[in-house]
Amino acid sequence: MGASTPRHHLSSSSLPRSLLAKGIITFALYALVPLALLHYLISLPSPAPQATTSSSPSPPQEPKAVASVKEKAAKRTSAAPRCDYSDGEWVRSAAAPPLYNGTSCGETIKAGQNCEAHGRPDTGYLRWRWRPRGCALPPFDPAEFLRLVRGRHVAFVGDSLARNQCESLVCLLGSAFPAQLVRGAGGGDGDGDGDELRKFRRWAFPSHDATVSVFWSPFLVKGTEKAKGGAAGLDHNRLYLDQPDERWAAELPGIDVVVLSAGHWFLHPAMFYDRGEVVGCHHCPEPNRTETGFFGAFRLAVRGALREVVLRGARARHQRQQQQQREKLAVVTTFSPAHFEGDWDSPTACARTEPYAAGEREMGYMDGEMLRAEAEEAAAAGADSRARGAGVTVEALEVTRMAALRADGHPGAYMHPFPFAGGARERVPNDCVHWCLPGPIDTWNEILLQVVKRWVASAP
Repeated sequence: MGASTPRHHLSSSSLPRSLLAKGIITFALYALVPLALLHYLISLPSPAPQATTSSSPSPPQEPKAVASVKEKAAKRTSAAPRCDYSDGEWVRSAAAPPLYNGTSCGETIKAGQNCEAHGRPDTGYLRWRWRPRGCALPPFDPAEFLRLVRGRHVAFVGDSLARNQCESLVCLLGSAFPAQLVRGAGGGDGDGDGDELRKFRRWAFPSHDATVSVFWSPFLVKGTEKAKGGAAGLDHNRLYLDQPDERWAAELPGIDVVVLSAGHWFLHPAMFYDRGEVVGCHHCPEPNRTETGFFGAFRLAVRGALREVVLRGARARHQRQQQQQREKLAVVTTFSPAHFEGDWDSPTACARTEPYAAGEREMGYMDGEMLRAEAEEAAAAGADSRARGAGVTVEALEVTRMAALRADGHPGAYMHPFPFAGGARERVPNDCVHWCLPGPIDTWNEILLQVVKRWVASAP
């Protein structure tokens, strides 16, 4: 006890030994009691929560504001988990057939992509499902999609691949709920006025007060297109990278979900302008111009389109009370590669009947650069929206890798009806860019459903 024993003015040797011993023992006991009590209290187990019975007093109620915050937090937690849907493989599936076919949705599908109606004899391309490595991708559920976008407007903006995906979605939804075409023409095989009217179409789904539209905008920003089929007129495209395409941007206040998709038109000869000055060209149609390629222009076009969505979203929130301005979702469907093998008019230009196996075909350099630009610009726009408080969620729907494996899913020679009805042909036009409907592009909308689901669940 040495140092802890009090020192007195009397020496311990002056006390009787028995009394000294008793004093030491008594002091030790008094010193140990508090230590023992402290040890006991520390070692007590935490009390287990007791079940509440009808006779137990009710716990204190949380303020409504606190409960509301907790409910919103739980809602965010229950949102669809993030998954890298771009990483996976195509697997043969014996599941149910597609939700629609070339007959049940024939009026919606552009004729050149209705492979069944045009006599494509094989149907194996319909029996493959995309299986992500890190999670499951459920089949498309029309009822769930329309429930999520009830009272909302979903718009596809871009080139003919945007229209391809839009028509896929309308057919998927229309397999369970009636769709009404309220703007634009129904038929058309891609030529003449019929195709022009198909560039701006809108469908209503009265059962859910939902709307799906498509807006033709092959550059996403303002542009002048070259003349079709070598007709007299402009022989190259002109892109104004600093100017929005008001044909769709002007309608942003009434759009809740905008899906941007473009790329293939950037491969054509073009002049690029910014603030009235030429800033580059591809396959330069004017003399004494330096070739810049199209990658930079493509990136700036994607950036400009997303900037319009974010800025106009922020402007609307500042002009109205925030509770009256709904959140928006902007999705960039990434570049979808073509699969021409050899000459474009060879009967075997894209005649495969199965996807490429893993490792059989690497994604091309151009495809990878287009994907990288879109993914990076989507991430940057999302960060900009958050910084501005614009209320716009931005996502990249990365389909480039999975699309690169599906050379079997294009119309090919069946872009025209029954191309081999008269026997074998030495030359035949092919479409190795767009996708048969139904076909692989339906998977894009399976992923879109998951993106929309997560967005709705995480909204304030």
